[in-house]
Amino acid sequence: MPDAPPVRLDERDRLIYGFCDPASFHAARDADYPALKDQVYLDCAAAPPAPLGPVTALAHSLASTLYSNPHSASTAAVATHLVIDQTRTCVLAELFNVPDDRAGEWDVVFVPGGATQAIRTLGDAWDWRAEADLGAGGGYEYLVESHTSLVGLRGTALSRNSPVAAHRTPSSLLRSALSSRSAARPSSSTRAPTPTLYSYPAQCNATGARLGLRFAAQIKRANPHAAVLVDAAAYSSTSVLDLGSVSANEAPDFVVASVYKIFGFPTSLGILLVRRASSHLLLRSPTPSFFGGGTLSSLSLSPPFTHSPRLDPSGTVHQALEHGTPPYLEVLALSHALDWLARISRGTGLEGVARHAAALREVARRELRGLRHADGSEVFVEHGAFEPLAEEEEDEEPLLGAEWAVVLEPPGPIIGFSLRLPSASFSSSSSSSSTSPTSSRPVSPTDYRQTHVGHQHLARLALVQGISLRSGGMCNAGAWTRAVGMGEVERRRLEELGAGRCWDEEEFAPFAPYRPLGISRISFGLVSTVDDVAAFVAFVKRFFVSAHGVLASGPRVPRGVSAGQQQNENGVKMARLAELYIYPIKSCAAQPILSSTSWPLAPSGLLHDRDFMLVSSSTGRALSMKRYTRMALIRPSIDRARGVLRVEAPGMNPLEVPLARSKASELGACGLPTPPLSEDGHGSECGSESGAGATPQPTTLCSTTVLSQRFSALADAWFTSFLNPPSPSTSSSSSSSAPSSAGPGPVELHRLPPGTSRHAHFDGASAGPPLPLRLSNESPFLLVSGESLRAVERSIRERASEGAGRAGADVVRAAAFRPNLVVEGADGEALEPWWEDDIEALNVGAGSAVFSFLGRCRRCLMVSIDQTTGARTAEPLATLSLTRKNATNGRVEFGAHMLWRDELGEGGGDEGGTCVRVGDEVRVRLRS
Repeated sequence: MPDAPPVRLDERDRLIYGFCDPASFHAARDADYPALKDQVYLDCAAAPPAPLGPVTALAHSLASTLYSNPHSASTAAVATHLVIDQTRTCVLAELFNVPDDRAGEWDVVFVPGGATQAIRTLGDAWDWRAEADLGAGGGYEYLVESHTSLVGLRGTALSRNSPVAAHRTPSSLLRSALSSRSAARPSSSTRAPTPTLYSYPAQCNATGARLGLRFAAQIKRANPHAAVLVDAAAYSSTSVLDLGSVSANEAPDFVVASVYKIFGFPTSLGILLVRRASSHLLLRSPTPSFFGGGTLSSLSLSPPFTHSPRLDPSGTVHQALEHGTPPYLEVLALSHALDWLARISRGTGLEGVARHAAALREVARRELRGLRHADGSEVFVEHGAFEPLAEEEEDEEPLLGAEWAVVLEPPGPIIGFSLRLPSASFSSSSSSSSTSPTSSRPVSPTDYRQTHVGHQHLARLALVQGISLRSGGMCNAGAWTRAVGMGEVERRRLEELGAGRCWDEEEFAPFAPYRPLGISRISFGLVSTVDDVAAFVAFVKRFFVSAHGVLASGPRVPRGVSAGQQQNENGVKMARLAELYIYPIKSCAAQPILSSTSWPLAPSGLLHDRDFMLVSSSTGRALSMKRYTRMALIRPSIDRARGVLRVEAPGMNPLEVPLARSKASELGACGLPTPPLSEDGHGSECGSESGAGATPQPTTLCSTTVLSQRFSALADAWFTSFLNPPSPSTSSSSSSSAPSSAGPGPVELHRLPPGTSRHAHFDGASAGPPLPLRLSNESPFLLVSGESLRAVERSIRERASEGAGRAGADVVRAAAFRPNLVVEGADGEALEPWWEDDIEALNVGAGSAVFSFLGRCRRCLMVSIDQTTGARTAEPLATLSLTRKNATNGRVEFGAHMLWRDELGEGGGDEGGTCVRVGDEVRVRLRS
């Protein structure tokens, strides 16, 4: 958790808890959520933490009561069936406010897999029709600002040749409903007509904007024959979707929700509510694709193949849709969770949670809206939903009559937002975006990189500060593209380039105006506190509100030093190569090169740098220290004299594997049993220099696919053992900053086939031929300066002494930044911090190896992993975010990407090629 925040909220803000006094609330929170200790959890929309109370109650119930498959007739099965039926009734009453006298209007279908599977269950049961067979209306129509799972229902419709329509706004959908009402046409089918299925989210999962149930009533009035599906997964996570308040003829036909969104567990239970009057729409498809146990009343065993769904006259549709054994233990868990919620909320249930979360949202919104940069410009931009983009407004035709005006409910406890850099180029009209986010019309900047904080940068910095939030596309492409003003032309172009996925680490589009590829989101729930709000506001103020103390990296001359003084009479500064590192295995610890050793250069980097990588056997993805911090404890080294890769790690016997081998006697040793050959022939013979026996296989590396060879089954066993340690005892205490013990499962050691390379992907490489790489992310060489390292160290200590950072910061070591070259001023030659920003070229060593500057290195979470312990730390990323933020694009930068120019050097290294050595003289030419 961040240090004590310098944010003073009004006393009334600390008394806003929605269902009990603050003291009682915090006591209950500490008891039910011990995992939240020292955490700022603002990602309740993703999933609230699972409370200890109902989890313990479930465990006790399972230990004391026998439950069984309700399809049986045993005493345990009958008791289980009773619990399921009772829980159906409780769901209607407590989550959807359906009174007892109207409970018969609805049926509750329990679906394994959450709201997504509930939507799919509906889609599989729906009677889709081809367009020529529809008659009046028909097909599937939805709002584009919906969760991916709701949009995904169109795939089922299209696979059945049914028409699909996507609407940018609710008004557009209403107009379609009105027009289809009067567009009846004859159908060629003798089957009963299938109505158009309209869907929308009751609450936007990305921004919290709410349409609620009023919009369903409008659709029903516009087209009484329409069927309406409401996605309530986001809405019902903190609020009651009040079905009891709407009349039967204006209620939606179907509602889906996820139990874990409300309680944090179980994650595998979805709810599909079906109006009994509409149940026939799910049971008359002539070609059902699948049926499971418990859903049929009869089944033929020979052609013609027929079956009859299990459905009683009352319209109990769950019997026909709950395929196979019901998820009865998950339903039991839901039953305990509902009891727990009633108890902890003092009988107010979700209504109390809604008041609590809404009040916290308003405090957070008020505080964030008040933030200003030193130049007076706004920091915080709130995003809304369900309004057209400026380019689409001309297509919006007004509806006749006030009854068709779409009125949003007060937003849910979510804030979708972006942060601006100082002097963002927005017009005055955008200043109202916080007051009325859905009506703001900011003028599009020519380059968003100069006006907006990258959402991934925000998320990374929040992570090391102990703050949980969400950044990216939120699985809602319609919402985030609308928020950043991305129109259809740009969306298509982005899709063609394969960018813009919700899990991308890229922050901005690769073409002008470089719009953000996502937004950020904080969300509140039952567990949220005013202290969480204060901590987040303090975090934004500390790292993203520009004041006089922020030093933006950029072309510079140090204070008090003129351009002429910075270089000697020959325009060259003298320095020395202080440290030299290679990383034989990508994302593992560095191998420092001793001063007595010369090391060869290659166009793709230092010899053996990032030659190997660790790959998950199950996913085919290269492992990263950012996810598996225990990789920092793996210490590989290349012994060139012996021709072996040696690897050490705590608690493991050293591993040695020949770099080039062909005989079984040369397979090395690691103190572990060697796995047998796999069926595809991969085994311990895969490490020969020629790659014999190792068929290249696709591997995902940094969102691209490369062909790599599995190197050694012996090594696979070693790395798998180390990276998958036994789970710690539940009774032992563990620090949140300790290296993660959650392992990746089976691991393989891979390398690129000999003689192959990749190409660099970064801005500085756009001119000239592609830059060759082995397994590095961006460039062949990375340089940092000793002077800049010491400057960062001083800044950390100054912040700690002022109470703004963590006290007792260790020395900032070069290894934290994972460089290849560490250069510092030679004796008697002073170099100012950050001189590497202005490198034009440098010459190293007797062989006069020439390096050209490519660009600055963008920093990520890797620098916040202690390279000696594997623990996550706030520094040095926190300080870099304050002192090394690029004024042009908002990126945190430290170090320089370099390219070795073999054609410009003199060659003649002591091993026949160009080599460098610690202590080599370095001549630095800076840009004037």
